[in-house]
Amino acid sequence: MPLFKIIPELGRFLKPWKVPVANGKALSAAMSVVLIGSSVLTASAAYAVFFLSPEWYIIAALAAAALLLNVLLAISISKQIAADQADISKNRVLFRRFQNTTRYFESILQDTSDIIISLDGDYLIFKFAAGAQKHLGYSQEEILGKPFEILFTNKADKDKMHPSSDKNSVGGEVPMKTKAGKTIVVNMCVSKMRDGGYVVTAQDITEKKGLQEQLARNNEKLNRLAITDDLTGLFNCRHFYDVIASELSRLKRHLDRKLSIIYLDVDKFKEYNDTYGHQMGDHVLKSLGDVVNVCIRKGVDSGFRYGGDEFVVILPDTSMAEAVVAAERVQKQFRALKFGETTLSMGIAEAKENDTETTLVRRADMAMYASKKTGKDKITLATDDHPEYGVPPSDTGYAAAGGG
Repeated sequence: MPLFKIIPELGRFLKPWKVPVANGKALSAAMSVVLIGSSVLTASAAYAVFFLSPEWYIIAALAAAALLLNVLLAISISKQIAADQADISKNRVLFRRFQNTTRYFESILQDTSDIIISLDGDYLIFKFAAGAQKHLGYSQEEILGKPFEILFTNKADKDKMHPSSDKNSVGGEVPMKTKAGKTIVVNMCVSKMRDGGYVVTAQDITEKKGLQEQLARNNEKLNRLAITDDLTGLFNCRHFYDVIASELSRLKRHLDRKLSIIYLDVDKFKEYNDTYGHQMGDHVLKSLGDVVNVCIRKGVDSGFRYGGDEFVVILPDTSMAEAVVAAERVQKQFRALKFGETTLSMGIAEAKENDTETTLVRRADMAMYASKKTGKDKITLATDDHPEYGVPPSDTGYAAAGGG
């Protein structure tokens, strides 16, 4: 009988003594007792037969053979037990390592604040780590077996976050819905697993997104403050030159377009300011800024406080004749406010092909001064590069600044 079959038989034989196979020393001792005991019995039988049988040499030979067989069997079993014990010890070490590794990864899943979710091949949830429970509000028991799509604010995101046949993973920012109905924004990655399932890892970036949006609003506000006049709410002079340079550049690329500017100044502002005080003077300027904002096209035209009581309006895609309409509107609205004897003198210039920021502003500025020289409260049109030679205003209240 082969040795690997003998050992189980011996194991059953030793069962009444409750000797565990894993206990190498106890098993070896038991084997020795059994084998030596059987040897002693064999020798005793041989001795008895020796005195009772005349063929004593036959019995002696059999007894010696049996004793030798038992000794060899005991040595063989001892070696096999030692080998089995070594394998058992090795397997115990590997098992302990496996247990430690399992506990380690389980502790990671439980301790991490990231959202980790395991899905089966049908996109049903079968593992919901502690981080996912914390952020989404569901317990492991109540979410198991539920479809993954119930966690999305937009169900279309389920398809967006499903790896296609030619991709092992997909990712992106998506909104998710908590148990309480709150929406959070996460940076998600969904990866295929070898067993046909999927693992979802995500980080809650709601607070980060909020901070980014707040930062963007603050930056926008700072940028706005950097280009805005504090008193009137219009753009400042520095921003005026940025805008007019951009508009003139665009005009050179599209020669069929028009561009006009209105340069205006408050008549008798110094007298009003000296009479009623700086606060009332500031009130006049702020009110004029409000009037300009109301009278221009939102998102198209731009109003600027050029300096002191001087203002400029940029009118893209606007001819000089169309600019007159806008200027009239501003003048009429300002008159209605009745700030003492203050009025508005205006100059309008339409951009030419070879104009620069300086030449265009100069022509409008000179047209405005022509309005002042001809009686104030006027709108003068710049017709050439020498508006200081203005003609008297027409009956409509306009003057042509030019030599002809």
